[in-house]
Amino acid sequence: MRAPFSVQKPEQFLVVILLAYFLALGLQVKHGERTVLGKFALTAFLPLLNGAELSIRTFKEGFQDYIWQKDLALNNEQMQKENLALRAEIAVLKPLENENAKLRALLSAPPPENYRFSVARAIILYGAPFTRSLLLSVQDPLFIQPKSPVIDTAGVVGRIEDISGGKARVTLLTDPTSAIGVMDERSKVHGVAVGEGRVLRVRYVTNEADVREGDLFVTSGEDGVFPPGLPVGRVTAVEDGGDYLKKISLTPSATLESLTWVEILHKTR
Repeated sequence: MRAPFSVQKPEQFLVVILLAYFLALGLQVKHGERTVLGKFALTAFLPLLNGAELSIRTFKEGFQDYIWQKDLALNNEQMQKENLALRAEIAVLKPLENENAKLRALLSAPPPENYRFSVARAIILYGAPFTRSLLLSVQDPLFIQPKSPVIDTAGVVGRIEDISGGKARVTLLTDPTSAIGVMDERSKVHGVAVGEGRVLRVRYVTNEADVREGDLFVTSGEDGVFPPGLPVGRVTAVEDGGDYLKKISLTPSATLESLTWVEILHKTR
């Protein structure tokens, strides 16, 4: 029976060991700054290393982009919430700002001579199709009398009809029962402004009178209710009538459809 190779020929086994040893030494010899073995390893595994590095860098950059986009989305959502909250706050504060400006304007306006005024808050406008009334909340009802003039910063609103407790009912100047002595501010032509629902008609002005579109009619003071010089309305249409009297239409100067604060005038004694 043949003996194993390592037993029969130990010199051959020794030669193989020596060759392997010298081969390893040869591979460890430096070639430039790298060993032959290292250069071989780099050559063999460089594509894999480059691929791994690219994958790691791509993953890292992708993860950072994800985190950045996530933060951006959260910040955007937070900004949208804050924007909605601010818009809601502005929507609430804007009417209050307008009311505040209107009230300041009323308080800063001097009352007509021999009059003083008190400020009242408009509650509701009602009446249809022609009756036009306004309900006020008043602070000093003891000083308010029926037929007291009511105005705002733009002009005449109407007159007090009755008062009960802290509430007062105003007949607007556009009510059909309302009649105010007026005068054309430019030509000094006099007449009577009567309500017709949402507009005014100036009566008792002859065809020969000088009245033009755009003219402003103010109170004449002849009715004994309103002091003279308060804006009533501006002429929107004028034509000669068949009864020798002009047909004159006025648009009220006061903002009757959006009243918030008004002034009630009182004669001083």
